[in-house]
Amino acid sequence: MEQKEISIQEILGILLGHIKMIIIVTLLAGIAGYSYAKFVLPLQYTSSIKIYVTNNNMSDTNDNNQINAQDLNTARSLATTYIVILDDALMYESISDRLLQDYNEEDLDNYFTIAVDDNNKHYIPSSQIKKLINIAAVNNTEVLQVTVTSQVPKFSADICTYISELAPKVIQRTTKAGSVETVSPPKVPTSPSGPNIPRYLLLGLVAGLAVSVGISFVATFLDNTVKSGEELRDRFGVPVLAEIPDIFMDSKGGSSKYGKY
Repeated sequence: MEQKEISIQEILGILLGHIKMIIIVTLLAGIAGYSYAKFVLPLQYTSSIKIYVTNNNMSDTNDNNQINAQDLNTARSLATTYIVILDDALMYESISDRLLQDYNEEDLDNYFTIAVDDNNKHYIPSSQIKKLINIAAVNNTEVLQVTVTSQVPKFSADICTYISELAPKVIQRTTKAGSVETVSPPKVPTSPSGPNIPRYLLLGLVAGLAVSVGISFVATFLDNTVKSGEELRDRFGVPVLAEIPDIFMDSKGGSSKYGKY
């Protein structure tokens, strides 16, 4: 079966023919994305700390007591290792213990699931704490940045504090070499860092545009009516002897040179 190629002019014609629907669907989807981010998603607050990674085996023989390039490269490689070490269940369990010590369970229960183990000990599942924390090297240097994002500003700052206090012990216990030092203490955020409302608005607009354009093409390709004699000739390869005009075109918003009865 011969397949008909569609030209750019035909594509533009399809889009222009459904332009009202495309605009309406796109705007409605954008409004939906904006409303979801503005009124449904909870506010997020982010606090962060920077941790400097040092190597205990750094050269002591340098006459000027300066750190050489090899020492820095070693510290950078250690930074990657430390990220893996800090992303550990024991770290999250320790953070859980600290949260349960510093806050009432009633306050935590609004944001975390408080579970009970076989020994009747209450704890926050590691997965719920892990999703709040992100640890990454800063510009491929020996400095780690820890960011914590939660629904409560003080939670974010306190978890950063817990990590800064727990990290040296975890590193030394695991590697028996190297150390970390917190560059500056965390601050309690005063303004929300999320959700990213413009991002959700843009996603809604893009999704609405894609869906509406898709509907336009599907509706056009499923439409098997013949619009003109030329289309009839192209589709079936038969000559057209005459065309009967729509004499009621004026009442439909168009025009007709044949007038009305």
